[in-house]
Amino acid sequence: MLATTHLLFALILIGWFGLDRKAAFATILFGVLIDIDHVLGMAEFVTKEGLENSLNLQAALSSDVQWKSLLHSPQAVLFVAPVVLGFRMVLPLVAWCAHLLMDYVQTNYLGICSPAEMFLMGAMALVLLQMRRAEFSANTGDTSMKGLFVHETLKMLTLVGALPVLRSVKRWIAPLGSLW
Repeated sequence: MLATTHLLFALILIGWFGLDRKAAFATILFGVLIDIDHVLGMAEFVTKEGLENSLNLQAALSSDVQWKSLLHSPQAVLFVAPVVLGFRMVLPLVAWCAHLLMDYVQTNYLGICSPAEMFLMGAMALVLLQMRRAEFSANTGDTSMKGLFVHETLKMLTLVGALPVLRSVKRWIAPLGSLW
């Protein structure tokens, strides 16, 4: 649940400040993708606890597996700050700090999948939706949610179709585009 909130926050930063591809990638890298260490922890967890416990939240929380890397600690600012500031970027540092803050608040105050966490995620989703709707409306004059939905769906299908691994999906994009 919190990974989605990290992503929504990074997308809000990217949209709000109109970041270019390089800055957007760095923002997602330091604001979201630092959670890849959890995947590495999951491999260790399955080795120690067995595959049958892979979906057992209580087993995962009580396990002695190291789920987080050094990038999840405040000391990592000694690495993160020089890297992002060396590239003359500030927002990836903001996204990283927000990631750590959200993790801290979840762990110490909210709990995993709590109603407050779901509310925060929903609020961020609404902010992002409103930002996308305002941008779409300004560019096209269309204020309808249907128009926004069609636009975003076609945009996503085009993006997926451009991925090298998924180029076979392109044959499905053209017929879907003719539906609207």
